[in-house]
Amino acid sequence: MAAVDYLTAHGFSARVSGKRLVVSPASRLTDDARKYIKTHRLELLAELAANDGQERRSNWRIIRNGKPLCVMISEPMTYPEALAAARWRWSDVEVARD
Repeated sequence: MAAVDYLTAHGFSARVSGKRLVVSPASRLTDDARKYIKTHRLELLAELAANDGQERRSNWRIIRNGKPLCVMISEPMTYPEALAAARWRWSDVEVARD
């Protein structure tokens, strides 16, 4: 599920105002929602800026032979972009959401 979809499913909307992420209605934000927004801020900004509905993440778990190899941390990217970046280095890996 994309970060924006998570917020929508919990009754919130999000938009970008300048460099700020604005989530509404602010009066209904819980501590859990605030924590989610803080943790996924880059992904939310990337999804909203792209406006294409694709999930973008900053961290992807790299898996080789069924075992975790490392975590790739980068600018927010889609699953296909993350897979291509990981396979540039290791041709036999998969990527998973952390």
